[in-house]
Amino acid sequence: MNIEAGELGHSDEDLILREQLTEHRKSVRITVFANIVNALILSFLFFDQTPFAMHVLWYCMFAYLSITRLHLAERSKIMNLSRQDMLKLKKRITFNAAGYAHMWGAGVACLLPVATSNQLMLLAIIGAGKMSTAVVSYRHIPEASRAWTLIVCVGLTAGLLYLGGIESYAAIALLIMFASVLYVNCGNIFDNFAKQLVTGQEIQRSAETVKLLLNDFEEQASNWLFSIDQDGRLVDVCDRFAEVSQRPRETMNGMELVTLIENEEHQRQLADHIANRRSFRDLTVSVDVGGEEKWWTISARAAEESSDSDNVAIRGVIEDITAQKNAEAKVSYMAHFDGLTDLPNRRLFTETLNRTIHRTTADDDVSLIFFDLDHFKAINDTLGHPIGDKLLQMISRRLEGLSKPGDLLARIGGDEFALLLTGARSKCAPDVAEAIVDQIGKPFLVDDHNVITGVSVGVATWTSEMKDANQLLKYADLALYSAKGAGRNRVACFEEGMDVAAQARRNLELDLRASLGRDEMRLHYQPLVDLKTQKKIGYEALLRWEHPERGVVMPDDFISVAEETGMIVQLGEWVIRKALDDAATWDDKLTVAINLSPTQMRSASLVSTIVSALAHSRVDPSRLELEITESILMHDSEANIRTLHTLRDLGIRISLDDFGTGYSSLNYLRSFPFDKIKIDRCFVSEIDTREDCRAIIRSVINLAQNLGMTTTAEGVEREDQVEELRIEGCDQVQGFLYGKAEALNEYTDLRSSDKQAPNVGTIYLPAAEVPITPGQKRKKA
Repeated sequence: MNIEAGELGHSDEDLILREQLTEHRKSVRITVFANIVNALILSFLFFDQTPFAMHVLWYCMFAYLSITRLHLAERSKIMNLSRQDMLKLKKRITFNAAGYAHMWGAGVACLLPVATSNQLMLLAIIGAGKMSTAVVSYRHIPEASRAWTLIVCVGLTAGLLYLGGIESYAAIALLIMFASVLYVNCGNIFDNFAKQLVTGQEIQRSAETVKLLLNDFEEQASNWLFSIDQDGRLVDVCDRFAEVSQRPRETMNGMELVTLIENEEHQRQLADHIANRRSFRDLTVSVDVGGEEKWWTISARAAEESSDSDNVAIRGVIEDITAQKNAEAKVSYMAHFDGLTDLPNRRLFTETLNRTIHRTTADDDVSLIFFDLDHFKAINDTLGHPIGDKLLQMISRRLEGLSKPGDLLARIGGDEFALLLTGARSKCAPDVAEAIVDQIGKPFLVDDHNVITGVSVGVATWTSEMKDANQLLKYADLALYSAKGAGRNRVACFEEGMDVAAQARRNLELDLRASLGRDEMRLHYQPLVDLKTQKKIGYEALLRWEHPERGVVMPDDFISVAEETGMIVQLGEWVIRKALDDAATWDDKLTVAINLSPTQMRSASLVSTIVSALAHSRVDPSRLELEITESILMHDSEANIRTLHTLRDLGIRISLDDFGTGYSSLNYLRSFPFDKIKIDRCFVSEIDTREDCRAIIRSVINLAQNLGMTTTAEGVEREDQVEELRIEGCDQVQGFLYGKAEALNEYTDLRSSDKQAPNVGTIYLPAAEVPITPGQKRKKA
């Protein structure tokens, strides 16, 4: 690339202009002095051979050009010259060079005709030297050097042509070749000069950029450089290092690096590396900076032997990883502690329990206390989750007041907590458990709400017969389950047999899950009799479980398990479909009553299941009677009442079962217009012997009549009871006096019906199910 003709940025062009003037100025004085010497020599040798006037004219020209050249050199020293001024100055230097060239070219040409043979040789040397002078004196200004070369060459050529002769022509040829070489080299010299300037400028810019980045790196980043001398002391401490160390830079220079480190083990490791001039990477150390713990990683490399002259033994970089360490600590905390209560979580508790049991010997004492809050869900539902969260935090603080050093109190999840006791504290586990019940039972003031809750506690103690920590956890959980079963808000310690009962319940649950698939469920029916006509007006469907090994299992033994496991929904759907299919074969005047559990009422598929079963069985909805208890209305009452209204709108009759045994809130009767109220057997059993029972039944019957509701008395077993109920105005009765619950095939009146069961080839349609195509078989319920 020809830089002279190339495209350069303004900054590069200005740099080249400035350097051209600067480099030219450096050789001006010595060049002018050399010209003076050459002029004096020529004047002395040719003084007698040329006119005096010619000498005077020549010296005047020489003096003017030399003074001008020196003046231009002085002007080029001005540093704040504009670009335009520098171009003008460069042009004037070129014109001055052309003047010098005319003086020497014309002068030597004029002397050639009068010179002797020896003088000719001298003139040839001076002429060639003057042409070469252009390459030396004006090498940084190609315009001036080329003008000088051409003008001197032309002057010498003219003089040689005047002399004539074959020698002169040969000299002219040599002169032209020499001038051509000089002319070309003038451009090459300048190109190299300009390239060096541009390259140097780029290197300088890169160096400044690197310096800027390093400065920014030291100022902004968490890394900084350091150097250590042969004695292990810091040298050339940077500002960033001094800043993060919170020490003056002057103080740190000469300080041993290891003195900044607090941890003795870290000090020893670093001192060993420095003493042995050993390279190392990512040595993590803790440092005390202004009373605050910081974490650094140090990486260093031993300096080369050639650098020993500057006394640097090790160079390296330090990185502040305090933020990373803090983040790791936070993650570790979040992984092992509960974010709401700041108590250890299940993971940390389990790990600690496993370690404790693993190290336990036969003489060690370990006790585990499990406890959870009673009816905490009701608090969340009524007061809101923010109140529930604050309550958990306040409970945690009270529990921490009960724990001692060495205890491990943890939040296992939700409203469940655990307390691990070891050593002498283990023997106090029952007392600690009672204290927990006492403390949690005291009221909590949460955002102006006076919250009262209870806690059920289970206690288990480690014995050498136990296999591992999981068995201790299991026993504590069984004790907790026993406390809940005994009425809650109490303490239960694990006893032999609890695990047997738990296993028995587990086996019952497994058998119950398989019962429908094995077709073990049966429906028995108990007749419902009209008290006036003494005729059967319907039947209540009651579930029985015929297990091949357990025999007939009554609902009291398995319904609670079904409720807890959620299987009650599946069982309830089967009961609805089966009862309606059976009712389809009865007389159209007979009703069928089905009991609904609280869990069924909360099921989103309840309505669709009933609608599908009615459609399949073609039973009139008015023949279906659904019985619910007061407990259904106690929880999620608004949603349940909406469901009851939906069912009522379908024409289904709704009965309130076991009225009088719960809260017997009249608000229930006001919130939903029941079709029937069923009087519990506990009042009916003594109606013929106790006046208070008769008064209660009389009040219920009068209330029902005023509200337009039918009454049914349950558990009728004697004629005297029937007579009393008739006197009080009861509408319907059921009980052993009129028949116990029997399988459908035991009722001859129902069995002899000429009606057929609905087509079993049609599948039931719960919500979001699709009818099967013809040819498909229906699976057993």
